[in-house]
Order: sequence, then structure tokens, then C-alpha cells
Amino acid sequence: MRRFLAAAAALLFSADLAFSATLIFPSDAPVASITIPDSWKPEETETGVDAVSDDEGVYFSVDVAGDDNMETIITDAFKYLEENGVKADPATQKDTKDTLNGMPFEAIDWSGTDEEGPVSIGVGILGVKADKLLVITYWGAKDREDRNMPEVGKILASIKAAN
Repeated sequence: MRRFLAAAAALLFSADLAFSATLIFPSDAPVASITIPDSWKPEETETGVDAVSDDEGVYFSVDVAGDDNMETIITDAFKYLEENGVKADPATQKDTKDTLNGMPFEAIDWSGTDEEGPVSIGVGILGVKADKLLVITYWGAKDREDRNMPEVGKILASIKAAN
């Protein structure tokens, strides 16, 4: 995730990609907003937003969690990765505490594999409001990661608390 934070900072002001309209989620009780390229086909889910890069090399999701469902949201993120054949190498685990867009951010990332080969995996917690957190899940094929990192940086840089 440190790499993702660096990408977000470096790319905050560069803009040569066509982005979709900013998504405010969840629709019924907005907590945050995010901007994702149209080509990633972002979709609102029951608890947030997810998207896949146009080359299918990167999966990215952001889910809203509160005290009542934090454990379920985090468990579901890991369950999704497992169901898709993503396996983390525990020896590569890196923990990061930082800020993202002025909000507290903690992340764990790993190298691992999926059915197609080597991947990067990240799960982060972003303190978007006093009573709400965002769980950010990242899964990227290492052979396509560099190509998608500019978009990932812009997506991360776009996350804001909803008013």
C-alpha cells in the first residue's frame, strides 16, 4: 500500500485519463466519494464500490464499515480474495500506518499468487469519519500492475468523506 500512497501523491495533479462522474456511496446514506475511470466499469455494491481495470489486471474495492459490521466487511474482503484463488505469502507481509488525503490510513500488503501467476495484495482501513471506516481491497497482477498504477494512484487520491 505504501507504493499506492506514493502513486496517489505523485499523480494527484496529473490528468490525462477520462474519468467517470464521482460516485458517492452508499447511495442510501453517503459516507464517501470516489472517482474511477469509466473503463474500469465501477459498480456500487451493497456496502461500497468495486471496479476492475480494463485489462482485468487490477481489482479494487472500497467498502463502508462501522462498529456494527466492521468484522463482517473485513472478513468478506478476505473471503472474496480466497474465493478467487488469491493466496498471500505471509513472509512478504508489510504493515503501514500513514495518512491518505488527510485521513488516517492503515494497510497490510503482501505478494502472492492467483490462478494466473504472481500478484500484489493489499487491504487497508481508511478513517473517513469518526464512526465510519473504508475498507480498501486491492489485488493486482504483477505483470500488469505498472500499467495500472497511474489509475490506482488517481483513484486513491480521489477518495473523500461525503458531506
